[in-house]
Amino acid sequence: MSAAHADAFRQARIEAVRATGELPARPTAWWAMLLVIATEATLFALLLASYFYLQARTPGAWPPDGIKEPTLLLPGIMTVLLFTSSIPMFYADRKIRRGDIARLRLGLVVTFVLGVAFLVVQAFEYREDLKEFRVGTDAYGSSFYTITGLHGMHVVAGLLLIAWTLFRARRGIVSRRHHVGVEVTALYWHFVHLAWLVIFTSLYVVPHL
Repeated sequence: MSAAHADAFRQARIEAVRATGELPARPTAWWAMLLVIATEATLFALLLASYFYLQARTPGAWPPDGIKEPTLLLPGIMTVLLFTSSIPMFYADRKIRRGDIARLRLGLVVTFVLGVAFLVVQAFEYREDLKEFRVGTDAYGSSFYTITGLHGMHVVAGLLLIAWTLFRARRGIVSRRHHVGVEVTALYWHFVHLAWLVIFTSLYVVPHL
């Protein structure tokens, strides 16, 4: 079946779905990404549950062993960067649905730059934190670096997805009718953003309450 026939068949199917009032089926890739996100969300939930369990079982102050409460300046900047990055990603996803490749690329590039900036600020934060405590210092240090480091790896994975999607867009593979890759990339990036909001609240804000 040629590409033209495939597009015509797909359009006919969409019209038939609209006529019957049925909901259009989600692409398999969308459901696969949703499963990945559910798995990763469970992992973060277990790690945060372990973090709060250790806090509850540790007598005295938290963080323990004289470690200072985490500062909010750099993590706050990281939060703003990641929150802001979801806006151009949403913009890119919306624009490709209208066939606007140029604005898709723009949204992806801005999202990528903001994601890299997040990692740069996190590196500066780690440089300061490592002067005071390390992974092997105590349970707090182990939990802190495990959770934030794992999230940083998810940001890197998201950046790789964005770079791959941008490459495919430049090659003309992504279009108004074929934009599932953009959709699942946006879905994953929004998850990374939401996961960080929970981590920021749990690890940085709660100790100040």
